[in-house]
Amino acid sequence: MKLITTAFCTLCLACGGAKTLPDAGSVPFYEPALRGTIGVELGDSGYVFGWIQSVDFLEDGSILVLDRAACGVKMYSPEGTFIRMIGRRGSGPGELMNPLDMYATEDGRIMVCTPWSGGMHGFDREGNWLGLVTPFLSNPPMMFTGSDEGSFSALRLQILEAGDGFDCVVFIGRYQEGGEEPSVVFWETRFPFDPMNLTQLLRHSLFGHIVTSDRRGNVFIAHLGTDYMVEGFRRDGERFLVIERQAPLVEKSPEEVLEEKEWVEGYLRSMEASGVVLQFNPDSYRDAVAELKTDCWERLWIRRGTEHRPVFDVFDYQGVHLFTAAMPELEGTMWDFRFGPDAIVAYPLNPDGWQLLYIIEYPTLCGDTGV
Repeated sequence: MKLITTAFCTLCLACGGAKTLPDAGSVPFYEPALRGTIGVELGDSGYVFGWIQSVDFLEDGSILVLDRAACGVKMYSPEGTFIRMIGRRGSGPGELMNPLDMYATEDGRIMVCTPWSGGMHGFDREGNWLGLVTPFLSNPPMMFTGSDEGSFSALRLQILEAGDGFDCVVFIGRYQEGGEEPSVVFWETRFPFDPMNLTQLLRHSLFGHIVTSDRRGNVFIAHLGTDYMVEGFRRDGERFLVIERQAPLVEKSPEEVLEEKEWVEGYLRSMEASGVVLQFNPDSYRDAVAELKTDCWERLWIRRGTEHRPVFDVFDYQGVHLFTAAMPELEGTMWDFRFGPDAIVAYPLNPDGWQLLYIIEYPTLCGDTGV
């Protein structure tokens, strides 16, 4: 549990009073304040982003940004001042090639996954390379989320022989550092592998599920589609939470379908996918759940996929809907968020022009009792 300073409490109180959404009954609705942004189009390389791939926080509120184009992690103070670059492009010790994910551990280490460089590389906060922590020789996990005691949760896809053909096995599990196989599997599905149907493969794997975890080892999973449902699991695999709500059926506009199609196909090309016909056909309707994240007070933030701006329903771990928050000055559906000890950060997945990282105030007071 992290403590928030008195100064930050004062900032939170200045965010304005709560309002009530028509569809939320007595649940408060907040519009938190935008604190500022990080990023420039031209100038100091510490503030120019080539391709933001992932963001996270250290325990002291320092912001970590994995810049895939720069092949390194840029560290900033909680106020957004550039501190240092961790890692660099190359194939030598401590160098990275096409990094795909990043997370911070409880003890302040920074883990960067790059299959082209052998797997999961560790760094300390000063930028010193700690070695290849977890090797992934082939078929690495995806969608990493840091957890407790040197563990992480992730999704993995395997293709196995089945009779005269092959099956795809997709599972979400808990991994310990140094281990290539999961110690716990929270969820698993299996379906026939059709190499000519890329859309089916992606909607059952990388672009079909959402996973996040907290520092106590709790894991939360949602499956993309028109059903609003989130499941919570203990570190040992026991399911302890199910959140279900009615969600409107919202059809995507032709522009949204085209944007998603171009983004997915472009992302796959950037992963150097070979031998695959890169043709993805998005679903016609928006996903009911677009994103899951946890914060320092054991609250689960569920972003509505049916809204054309980032709107989160916030629940406690008993499934009680505490409040709803709409993020300020942000539009569109393609975003990624991270919730730190004293701020929220967000970046667009498909920016129109140069990239910015947005720093947003929490719409909450100090302590564990919520708003």
